[in-house]
Amino acid sequence: MYSVLLTITILSFRCVLTPGDPYMPLPNDEIIRRVAKQVLALFPSSQGLEVIWSSVVKIGQSLYREGPGKDPFRPDQKTPVKNFFLAGSYTKQDYIDSMEGATLSGRQASAYICNAGEELVALRKQLAAFESQEQMEAPTTTNDELSLV
Repeated sequence: MYSVLLTITILSFRCVLTPGDPYMPLPNDEIIRRVAKQVLALFPSSQGLEVIWSSVVKIGQSLYREGPGKDPFRPDQKTPVKNFFLAGSYTKQDYIDSMEGATLSGRQASAYICNAGEELVALRKQLAAFESQEQMEAPTTTNDELSLV
């Protein structure tokens, strides 16, 4: 699966084409022409504007591709790893590969983090005690004892 990241300056638009498989073999100029045509069709107020700068970035295997039976492979924001949470449009939420999906995912992850608050405070205290113990046990050296050789 491929995606194509396309930046076109038409009122400063940034477009991500996914799945990008049909676009990968096309020359950049053709991709830009097709996207500009779609933008002009979708946004009537943009009529009369022209592309003055564009950049096409083709990245293979960069986005999640939605398809039948693939939803179970999307990770939840709360992982099986204790105190490890995920956020991003690729995680389980209703809006695939979009800013809305990334935002919703971040909100879901923050809810899990808030629910783990007491556990995280206890972990922080444990880490502080461990670091304090390490500092007390660390041998002290003077500048005279250090050598670059």
